[in-house]
Amino acid sequence: METMSPQQGAMGQSRPDSLTGDSKKKMKTLAQRRQSAPSLVISKALTRSRSTSRESCLSPVQPESCPLVQAFLAECPRRLFLGHAQTQLKTGLQTQDRHLFLFSDALLVAKAKSPTHFKVKAQVRVCEMWTAGCLDEVCEGTTSPERSFVMGWPTCNCVATFSSEEHKEKWLALIKSRIIAGKGKDEPKTIPLKIFAKDIGNCAYAKTLAVSNGDSTADVIRVALLQFGISGCVKDHRLWVSSSKDEPPYPLIGHEFPFSIKMSHIRDGGSSGWRRTRRRRRRRRRGGSVEGPRLPHWTARRSCCWTSASLQTPSASSSSSPAKWPRDRRRF
Repeated sequence: METMSPQQGAMGQSRPDSLTGDSKKKMKTLAQRRQSAPSLVISKALTRSRSTSRESCLSPVQPESCPLVQAFLAECPRRLFLGHAQTQLKTGLQTQDRHLFLFSDALLVAKAKSPTHFKVKAQVRVCEMWTAGCLDEVCEGTTSPERSFVMGWPTCNCVATFSSEEHKEKWLALIKSRIIAGKGKDEPKTIPLKIFAKDIGNCAYAKTLAVSNGDSTADVIRVALLQFGISGCVKDHRLWVSSSKDEPPYPLIGHEFPFSIKMSHIRDGGSSGWRRTRRRRRRRRRGGSVEGPRLPHWTARRSCCWTSASLQTPSASSSSSPAKWPRDRRRF
């Protein structure tokens, strides 16, 4: 049996030590790589999912399949879904990101909560809507006229801004066509509108006019001036409306449809909403009479009689623009 020399024994012992040191370095490097790789993958995945969820929230892949659309279609078998759009709605200095869901008979204005969940902020009959181009009358600040138009309903005026000029033109034409179609089916076509004169010379106190569903506020003022026997320009006068006893009157700009405002008030049973309904139910249970909704009060005034101070009330906007509706009526 051969015996190793002290030098060979030393060499044999030193070699495993050197291999052990190299292997430790390699294992440490591999461990660092294994630790860094998952963290990098996770970071990228989180970033990707966050951006993807944000994009999907703002732009649903199939809006017609979301629960909101399906539930609204189920309410009326004849109802058709026509389109969805992302937009910014602006009134005064307030700007909000909203989703528009247009149906054959209604428009839903909604706020996105998730890619498939939306909270309805306004539900509007298309027959009661209107459009216009008076951006400066409705909002303040910079607004792109190429990508924006005014749309409104009782009782709201707002500027809708779209992603492109083509998108804006498409939706403007689409909403206009639905308004025309809705007014064609609207019944009745004409209603009486009692207008009171205030601060307009020595004219008669009130006149009742026959107003059609296609007459704008400017058209109503023009006929009212003739009935009151007053010579003057339409732009020098304003038509004011008060929806309830508790709300101050507010002036209309000129493009709105007074017919739609009055009919909306009648269809919705007055401006007091669920509180009025609860009072009626209590009266029915007690055997008392149920009063009908108080119709809007209309007043014609000269434009010089309108001042910003007349809107300085807790429920009205503090701006001097006649487009500033009461705050509690402009939630969209």
